[in-house]
Amino acid sequence: MGQYDLRTIIKMWEQDKLTVEQVIGQILLHTEVLAQRVGSLEKAQEKGRQQTDGTPRK
Repeated sequence: MGQYDLRTIIKMWEQDKLTVEQVIGQILLHTEVLAQRVGSLEKAQEKGRQQTDGTPRK
């Protein structure tokens, strides 16, 4: 099973086409993608700050 978009997951859940385990797996896959995207945004933001003031921050 691949990764479904959230609307599809909800519809499939409502129609009893996914088990609890499958829904949890799908949510974890989406969470992983979101965590990666947030991490990338944080790195880009920090890089922008360093370029504007020359001071590295944590």
